[in-house]
Amino acid sequence: MKKEKISIELADEQFITPEIPVQTEFYKIPARFGSIPVDEAPLGYEVETRNKETKVTKFEHAYPRIFLPLQEVRRVEFGHSEKFESTELFPTGANRLFFGDNLHIMRQLPSKSIDLIYIDPPFFSGRNYNVIFGDKNEVRSFSDIWEGGMPGYLVWLNVRLYEMKRLLKDTGSIYVHLDWHASHYVKVEMDKIFGVENFKNEIIWKYFGPTSTKYNFPRKHDNILFYTKSDNYYFDDKATLIEYDEKAIRRYDKIDENGKSYKIYNEKDGNVRIAYKKEGKPTEVFEIPFVQGTATERIGYPTQKPEKLLERIILASSKEGDVVADFFAGGGTSASVAQRLNRRWIACDQSRIAVSIIADRVSIISEGTLLPAPDFTIEHCGIYEIPVLEKTEEEKFREFIIKAFGGKPESISKNIHGIRQGIPLYVGKPGRNTKITKEDVAKFAQAIFKEKHDNFGTMLAWNFDKSAKEAAAILAARENKRIDFVRLNLVRIEDDSYKEHITSKHKDYKELLSFIQPPEVRLDFNKVMGLTYCFDVSESISMNPDGVIANVQWDFNYKKYFTSSPGYSFMRDKKTGKPILYANYEFPKPGKYTIACSVQDNQGGEKTVVTKIEIK
Repeated sequence: MKKEKISIELADEQFITPEIPVQTEFYKIPARFGSIPVDEAPLGYEVETRNKETKVTKFEHAYPRIFLPLQEVRRVEFGHSEKFESTELFPTGANRLFFGDNLHIMRQLPSKSIDLIYIDPPFFSGRNYNVIFGDKNEVRSFSDIWEGGMPGYLVWLNVRLYEMKRLLKDTGSIYVHLDWHASHYVKVEMDKIFGVENFKNEIIWKYFGPTSTKYNFPRKHDNILFYTKSDNYYFDDKATLIEYDEKAIRRYDKIDENGKSYKIYNEKDGNVRIAYKKEGKPTEVFEIPFVQGTATERIGYPTQKPEKLLERIILASSKEGDVVADFFAGGGTSASVAQRLNRRWIACDQSRIAVSIIADRVSIISEGTLLPAPDFTIEHCGIYEIPVLEKTEEEKFREFIIKAFGGKPESISKNIHGIRQGIPLYVGKPGRNTKITKEDVAKFAQAIFKEKHDNFGTMLAWNFDKSAKEAAAILAARENKRIDFVRLNLVRIEDDSYKEHITSKHKDYKELLSFIQPPEVRLDFNKVMGLTYCFDVSESISMNPDGVIANVQWDFNYKKYFTSSPGYSFMRDKKTGKPILYANYEFPKPGKYTIACSVQDNQGGEKTVVTKIEIK
């Protein structure tokens, strides 16, 4: 008995020794879990305890915060900009389409500014399934996600869900689209982030189509987790009335002026009858078919979500004029439906091809809407277009380069343009053919001496003249001063010191800062027969290292802005999956046409060329 008592005491002592970290009120275990052991904080959320003091670092340990400026590369105008005021979320009054890592973009957006978020993140079902467009950034990101298995995937998603909660208004909602691989794991994490009391539905998207398997029941659904920010949220149950008879959708093949589906049939007495489909509230099982190959909305990639699915969600959880956001925008279904339903929108994707396709789809939707459509901007974060920078005003160019370098733009003097960690910065001219000269070096050095800074300075430019390097070397030897040269490469920053402030924070941040060139597009065309012509850009080349042409979009009736002709936005060889770089097109009648093609490479470069042709 004595030995048994000692062993019990030792066991008790070992049990109570670890000190449980203090958690924030936000992460208290929901009461309904009872005695079931559940971690209070989501995976990746860090809480440090030192000397009995608790420091909450949130997700900064797993994904450190960095700042990368946003570069507006294009604005698509619909002629109604005066009707839409600028706000903190929409500083130019336009909707926003982002190209870049959504985490670093979201961290720059204002809190409580979005009404509805729908995301369709990469499913935890393997790299090949999720890599659709084949961009370098898409491939890199998905490789990072799967590196840590399921825990790594959940941390990667949690840090983004945490930012989305911050961005949601108190009355806002979020829908997260998943499949069977990870939906149950993600729900546990979302219970911690949003609170189990704010879980509203696990929506089942039931789709149709032939499937055969010998080893289990065929899988015919996806899971969509619906959470709100609080118990005071917007939901319109009447806005989502649907037709009861989903399976008979093909029989009701007519639509009246009010958008109602009906069919025409003959009675035995010879009279022609019209029958409308009945309507009613949807359950949490959405029976909506996949986007069929013949559907006009189909753009050609395998995981495209149907517009009816997004329409039901957007109508239920937002009003006209509300802000809808999708940070894994893919083929752009959410943005295009939000535009059609008169909602403001934010969309983001890490694939430049996806961004081009989204811009295309939204432009088509905006062209056909009766209500005034706001403009939208395409903005890059971390992957910057050199031609756009070259056209930037000198002062704004300097400000941009200093911010990307991790510095603070300050007009200290004519020849000191900013500061980074107390070190003066000098920025060359925007044109990439310009060079820093020895005169520039002398002026910068004199400014450093005059302002009584430490014996350090950094000059940032596209190129440096040989005499400038020699002048800096002489200055360092004679005056005991040093000028650091950081060369801006035409494609990416080869000198690690330019992006050291980023790469030192996380091993996966090394590709987040680069400068790219558009591809060189070589367009050829010839008559095939009749009114059918063949257009070919297979001789086009990427101007970026390791770059290859990854996608071509065609607009065979180009007008004010680019909108792909149906079926010509994402063409792939069915056997190899490689992009098809030519297109056969039959024109409706002879005449003069303006043809445009948008070409993207796998490094993020993109260029649109326009040509006129007479069809005979």
